[in-house]
Amino acid sequence: MARALMSALFLCCVAPLQAAEPLDAFPAEVDGKRRHVIELPKVVDESRFMVELVPGKSSVADCNLRSFRAPLQRQVLPGWGYPYFVLADLKPTQGPRKVCAPGSESRRFIRVRGDGLILPYTSSQPLVVYLPEDVQLKYRVWRADKNLSDARSQ
Repeated sequence: MARALMSALFLCCVAPLQAAEPLDAFPAEVDGKRRHVIELPKVVDESRFMVELVPGKSSVADCNLRSFRAPLQRQVLPGWGYPYFVLADLKPTQGPRKVCAPGSESRRFIRVRGDGLILPYTSSQPLVVYLPEDVQLKYRVWRADKNLSDARSQ
């Protein structure tokens, strides 16, 4: 009876703490930036997959604002060794300004472009990204074909 009670106590109390521990190690905010988490499912060959992060803002913009720029920096959680990513503050991309049609302003998702937004696929731990307060995080999973093609030597 005591053994069954101890097993039940372990399953109820200790096991959930161990499962949540990696995510609980990450603070809810870093430098005023909010935590976003992506948990990827296990796949057979993770080396064939990549994750593209697509951060952005939903805002009213005219035809001149096509995207924002911000680099993504990889950091490591001190004492744990877990990687996490921090997106710098957004800056509108600069390009030639054109005259927009009257009433062309609309509310749309304006994505962030920058370095480091394509990451290796890993299901063994959550992908943790810190973004400025008004930025959303979307993502896309890319899969490589199993077939390899031969290059010609010239």
